[in-house]
Amino acid sequence: MNKNLIYLILFVLLLGIAGWLVSENNNTGTISNKGKEAYAFTIADTASVDKIIIKDKTPNEVILSRSNKGWLVNGDFRARKEAIHTLLETLARMEMRSFIQDKMQQTVIKRMAVYGKEVNIYKNGELYKILYVGTETPDEMATYMMLKGSDQPFAVHIPGFNGYLSSRFFSQAHLWRSRDVITIPSNHIREIEMVYPDSAEASFKLTRYSADSLFVTRLNDGSIVKKRNVINTNLFLSAFRNLKYEGVIIPSDKIFSKQDSLLSSTAVFKLKITDIQGELTELSGYHIKAPTESYDPDVALKEFDPDRMYGFINNKQMVLIQYYGLRHVLKGLGYFSNP
Repeated sequence: MNKNLIYLILFVLLLGIAGWLVSENNNTGTISNKGKEAYAFTIADTASVDKIIIKDKTPNEVILSRSNKGWLVNGDFRARKEAIHTLLETLARMEMRSFIQDKMQQTVIKRMAVYGKEVNIYKNGELYKILYVGTETPDEMATYMMLKGSDQPFAVHIPGFNGYLSSRFFSQAHLWRSRDVITIPSNHIREIEMVYPDSAEASFKLTRYSADSLFVTRLNDGSIVKKRNVINTNLFLSAFRNLKYEGVIIPSDKIFSKQDSLLSSTAVFKLKITDIQGELTELSGYHIKAPTESYDPDVALKEFDPDRMYGFINNKQMVLIQYYGLRHVLKGLGYFSNP
């Protein structure tokens, strides 16, 4: 074949490839020289993810870690299962939707530096990936993200999901905490002690010695309740399968700084529950003072809030609890001794 013809064919091919590259560059923006690694946001194997650290500029920081008891928040509190599931599902399904035009990249990066979050992802105990989560795209169907080591951000979304993803990477620890106080099946309870400081006659202890041996004891004299109401006892025990609180009291709440004086006051109740493994959980409740003024002159003022109490879980986590949520738990001794 004529050499000039070969050169001509090669020239045409190279010219075509160059034209395609220029066209792609004009349509989508500059592609990082690191290729697909620059937008490899998907983490398919989330089962091996054992720690996630989320930070923002406030500065807030939360450490989510996997343990044999489930996911923990900052190593102390159980995490909300649904929130962890959503986060892991996001990591597994999110992917790059589109590139960002050159003229927009610096603006996106600057906003990410101010409003963004840094997410450190660990797999099998080692740092696997660091990504920066920014604000949502103008159409609110994707989120600007950038991987550490990349030189440009990308619009990231979950295919089929209409919405942005930044709200799933929150850094406030109290929002990650599970609202479960106690989640113990009836047959896993060994002992329950309920103390009413203002009513010794209503205080009691419930003890299980075996599957068929369960006794309710009066705390004021140690005597055993005879002809125990079996139905009421079973209803009481079943209430601890799913006992929740309403919300966490955080340092920015005014009452947070007064918890020492609150703990030194008289409690409404003090509950201790021990499971068959010997693990003890404590919950105590304290009155909330009701407003001293009423907008309705026909409504009598109450001394205490009739709906809520301040609670302490294991004497360290301050929470808000509801009387309604505890309606099957706040029972006196007479509940078990009635026929």
